[in-house]
Amino acid sequence: MAVTMILKLTRKTLKNVDDDAGRWQHQGGQALIGGKVVANYASTKRVTIGGTDKQNTAMLTITLFFLGKKPPQNITLMGSHDFNSGNQIGAVSAASEQFSEYIDGQFKYTSRGKTLKITSQ
Repeated sequence: MAVTMILKLTRKTLKNVDDDAGRWQHQGGQALIGGKVVANYASTKRVTIGGTDKQNTAMLTITLFFLGKKPPQNITLMGSHDFNSGNQIGAVSAASEQFSEYIDGQFKYTSRGKTLKITSQ
């Protein structure tokens, strides 16, 4: 039976780093459930000239670092980011033991509500 986690992401930083091949976009912030901060996150987006730029999209990696344990329990997501809408889709590529049921699950981020929905297989 599938399990779903819904988080609201609050961005704290956003930095662009240009190079000869394109642009890296680094973002950091907090993830909340019911108004309570449960994790911090780091996100990287990669735009590659002659590849992703034609569709105004980027390769995307997000890692959520959950509060409470050291090292933190975590989930890593990989997929695509659409710059036109701000929406993102993809799959869970890795997770620590506490969140291992989400590995190979899907995620969807909706920019309008800043909502990240992660669903297990």
